[in-house]
Amino acid sequence: MEKLLSIKCRQDGEPKVTSTKKRFLVVDDEKLIRFFLKEFFNIHELPVEEAMNGKEAIRKWEQHDFAAILMDIKMPELDGLEATRIIRRREKDEGRAYTPIFAISGCAYNDFRLQCDNAGMDGFIPKPVDFDHLIEIILPLAQ
Repeated sequence: MEKLLSIKCRQDGEPKVTSTKKRFLVVDDEKLIRFFLKEFFNIHELPVEEAMNGKEAIRKWEQHDFAAILMDIKMPELDGLEATRIIRRREKDEGRAYTPIFAISGCAYNDFRLQCDNAGMDGFIPKPVDFDHLIEIILPLAQ
């Protein structure tokens, strides 16, 4: 069986994840946030795409299967909560594979997290992003 995931150490000793299969989608209207998240995936040699809003995220999801989507909540055109609801409804209606979706937001209040849960999100990653925590989420999904 082909090994799809391996962990390597960079020169600085930090674990590095490599994958030959899974791709991820980063959705945020802030260009700088997308840049840092894409760099995280690139450092770990994980394929990544980006979208600037919920509408663009849905278009990309229609075209590709993703290991996971990291979705900002407050975005123009279509916010992350509504984009998640649309994806969940279409997964069910069209029989598509389930895609884990993680909220990324600077608003970490409990009622806000409940809104994310109710929309169908699988987890919550507060901003600023803790990349050690992010790798714990991504590692199992990259397999």
